[in-house]
Amino acid sequence: MAIVKMKKAHIIALQSEKQNLIKMLQKFGGLHVINIEEQITEEKYLELTADSDNANVSQLEARLSQVKYSLDFINKYDKAKKSSQKARLHVSDSEYMEYINSNEELDAIFNQCKEIDLKNTELKNRETKLTNLIQLLQPWNSLESNFQDIKTSRNTVAVIGYVSSVYAEDFKRDFLITGELAYYEEVSNDKENTYILLVFHRDLEEQITQIQKQFGWSKSGFTDLIGSARENIVKLDAEAKELQHDKEVLATKAEQLVKHKSQLGIMQDIFTIERDKASIVSNFGKTEKTFVLSGWIPVKYAEKLEEVIKSVTQSYVLDLEDPADGEEPPVMLQNAAIVKPAEFVTEQYSLPHPYGIDPNAIMLPFYVIFFGMMVSDAVYGIVLAVATAIALIVMKPEGGLKKILGLIFMGGLSTLFWGALFGGWAGDLIKIRPLMFNPLDDPMKMLGLCLAMGVVHLFVGIGLQAYKNIRNGNVMDAIYDQGFWFTLIIGIMLLFLPSTAVVGKYMAIIGAAGMVLFAGRSKKNIVMRLLSGVLSLYGLTGFLGDVLSYLRLFALGLATGVIATVVNSMALMLKGSVVGYIFMVIFLIFGHVFNIAINTLGAYVHSSRLQYVEFFGKFYEGEGKAFKPFTVKTKYIKQQ
Repeated sequence: MAIVKMKKAHIIALQSEKQNLIKMLQKFGGLHVINIEEQITEEKYLELTADSDNANVSQLEARLSQVKYSLDFINKYDKAKKSSQKARLHVSDSEYMEYINSNEELDAIFNQCKEIDLKNTELKNRETKLTNLIQLLQPWNSLESNFQDIKTSRNTVAVIGYVSSVYAEDFKRDFLITGELAYYEEVSNDKENTYILLVFHRDLEEQITQIQKQFGWSKSGFTDLIGSARENIVKLDAEAKELQHDKEVLATKAEQLVKHKSQLGIMQDIFTIERDKASIVSNFGKTEKTFVLSGWIPVKYAEKLEEVIKSVTQSYVLDLEDPADGEEPPVMLQNAAIVKPAEFVTEQYSLPHPYGIDPNAIMLPFYVIFFGMMVSDAVYGIVLAVATAIALIVMKPEGGLKKILGLIFMGGLSTLFWGALFGGWAGDLIKIRPLMFNPLDDPMKMLGLCLAMGVVHLFVGIGLQAYKNIRNGNVMDAIYDQGFWFTLIIGIMLLFLPSTAVVGKYMAIIGAAGMVLFAGRSKKNIVMRLLSGVLSLYGLTGFLGDVLSYLRLFALGLATGVIATVVNSMALMLKGSVVGYIFMVIFLIFGHVFNIAINTLGAYVHSSRLQYVEFFGKFYEGEGKAFKPFTVKTKYIKQQ
């Protein structure tokens, strides 16, 4: 439960040592570099100008773009089994330099990928056009006439087209009424359209045009085609087969490039390292012979930073200072491994203020307890814990994925615990007596338990605000704002117990009086001060509303058990034969897997919501900026 203390570091060194120092600082990976350009206007930096290495950055970005394009292209043709964890490759210093200078080799690979990709795109476009044309020709497959013969002559008009099948008979009737100089042939029809060949004398053209407009006639034009529809379909099918063969040839060529995948992966890492080294220079200031950089460093790494600088040069200045008043350093959290998963919940909301409280160690037990109460089935807990444990062991995830899997693992253990207490074992499928009580049989006990958990959770949040006040030297604020509040709420609760009603009455009076007298103490006017104090008592309704929010524990806990029981009842209706038992087992599996999935999602969302709104609302200051050290970022190679 700690926010790491930071020092601000200012480093001055010679321009001749800049590249070596950047390289070592990147390997060190503990300095959050900040842009010094904003400070150049300060008196001590007036001789500095902004530094940059933009030309090198642009060149490296271009190389990275080529590498990423080639990798993405090759990955589409890599048939090898994908592994979640691959051993990172070691690259020696000499090999590292060879990769940096491998421009011609990269260009060759990139150009091959580009050429195959462009040809493949061209083939796909041609294939799409062929497919569309074949589909257009299919309704005319039985038409014996050649397309070049269907045209307008001096005396006749020949045309093909279609009308909606709904109006086909009416169109035919009106068309044939025009006389013997009109020929009508229905070529084919489907649910939507009827496809027709029309031949008529030119003298009838104006009349027939009106009929066509009336019934929504659409003309089909195949003026570029020679021969019948059937002949063209055969020809186009043959072309499509040739295109498919050409695509297979290109795929074979692309598969031959897969051997470069490992090489490209190494290039991606190396160019990323070099790009980051070049990009960081834009945060520096410089003179003719020196350069200056500033950044934040955890206090525990300060000595190591000086050792790193000394390993490069003896000509340097390192100045370490505490943050100035009003200056907010980046936030780095330091928690035990068991608390790390809770950081995922906090990060989704906001990192704590650098001078605030890291809530994760205190929040985690509540989060896990609430998660377990909402899923509250022992079998579901076993499934969640085992599944996430396997994922953590096999996948060896990092970052956010590792944290969320760890959180669900602990939630699974909590679910097992609460499931055993409540007697939930895949609903009522496994008959084991509850160690405490069954919420479905005794919902009022569950209701009381949920509300009690809510009160404890809120009290801890208020207590953390009191701790913040005391830590900041505002002891009286802790007494006035949190102490009297505690006294009032506890007194009101004691009023409901006959044995403590008298004590509760006096506690409530003292708490209420203290709030009335001191809640508005910032007001100079005595009337406004007392009025503000009286209005502060309205906060009791807000506290009650917060407590009632914990009824979601009650609702989701019951929902899990009810859905599980319904799944069991429906599944048991299928038994009676061998086939019935098979379907029963399948239904049970799918039903309970669905219930696990939907209620795990609900437990995650609502547990998070109780932290964000009810708990954090009592004390938490967010808006912290993450500590982002300048470091080596690789995916395929070991750090040098």
